[in-house]
Amino acid sequence: MKKRLLIIGALLITAMLLLSGCSKSIDYSPEAKTDSYAHQGGLSGNDGIFEKPSPVSDADKTGDIFAGRKVIRNASLTVETLEFDRFIADITNKTNELGGYIQSNEIRARNYGYYSKTDLRSAETVVRIPADKLDEFLAAVDGAGNVTARSENVDDVTETYTDIEARLASLRTEYDTLLELLSKAESLEDIITLQDRLTSVRYEIESYEGKQRLYDNRIEFSTVNLAITEVERETAPVKEGFGQEISRRFKESAEDVWEGFKAFIIWFIGDLPKIALVLFFIAGLPLIIVLIIVKSVKRANRKRAEKRAKLAEKTAEQAK
Repeated sequence: MKKRLLIIGALLITAMLLLSGCSKSIDYSPEAKTDSYAHQGGLSGNDGIFEKPSPVSDADKTGDIFAGRKVIRNASLTVETLEFDRFIADITNKTNELGGYIQSNEIRARNYGYYSKTDLRSAETVVRIPADKLDEFLAAVDGAGNVTARSENVDDVTETYTDIEARLASLRTEYDTLLELLSKAESLEDIITLQDRLTSVRYEIESYEGKQRLYDNRIEFSTVNLAITEVERETAPVKEGFGQEISRRFKESAEDVWEGFKAFIIWFIGDLPKIALVLFFIAGLPLIIVLIIVKSVKRANRKRAEKRAKLAEKTAEQAK
C-alpha cells in the first residue's frame, strides 16, 4: 500500500512538472532555439526508439534574413517557351544538378487547328528544390524561358516547430519517468496503469515526430509549381512604345496571313480526295440525275411520236 502511494505520488509530481513546463513561456529567439537543441540531445527514450531533434538545416546557416528561423519557401511561375522539349530537358537537368527532384509532370497537347503551324503543348510541373538553392533554380528558369508571371510565398513556422519540439521534450521526459516507475512497480494494477499511460505517451510522441518530419521536409525542400506553355511568339517582356506596338502587330498580322495561306494550301492538297467527293455529291450527282431524267423524257417522247406515226399510217390505209 505504501509503495502504491509512492508511485501515485511520483505520477502526480511528474504531471505537475509537465503542466508547469507546458505553461512556461517559450523564447522563440534564434539563440533560445539553438540552446534548445543543445539541451535536448539526451531526451530520447531508454530503448532508443525515438529520434533526436533534427539539427539546424543548411538554410539556417546562410546568414540571410531567415537565419535561425524555420521557414517554408514556395514559388509559382508561368513560363512561355519557343522550344518546349529543350526547356523541359534544361529544367530537368538543373533540378538534378541542384539535388532536387520532379514531383509530378503532366504534358498536354493543344491543337489550335489549321492556323497553327504545330500542335502546341503545355505542361504542369511540380519541382522540389533544396531551399538554399531556390533562388538559383528560379534564375535558371527565367534564363531558359520567358517568365510571364511569378509569385513566391514564405511561411514562417518557427513558433509551431518550437512548440512541437517542446512538446516532444516533455513527452520524452514523461516516457523515461514512466519506464523507471514501471521497473519498480509490484502490483498488477499499477503495472497495467503505467503500461496504458506508456502506450498513450508513445503514440503522442510518434504523432509529433511525424509532424516534425513533415515540417522538416517542407522546410528543407521548396516547392516550385511551373505552368509551361509552348508558343509560336513570346509575350513582350516590357511595355512597348506606340511605334513598337504598331510594328509588332503588323509583323504578327503578316505572319498570320502567311501561316494561314500555307495552312490552306496544305489542307486543300491534303484533303483533295474529300473535296472531290463533296463536289461530286453537291454538283455531279444532281447533274447526273438531271441527265437521266432528260434522257427518260426524250425516250418517252420518241415512243409517243412513234405510236402517233403508226396510228396515222394505219388510219391512212383504212381510208383507202
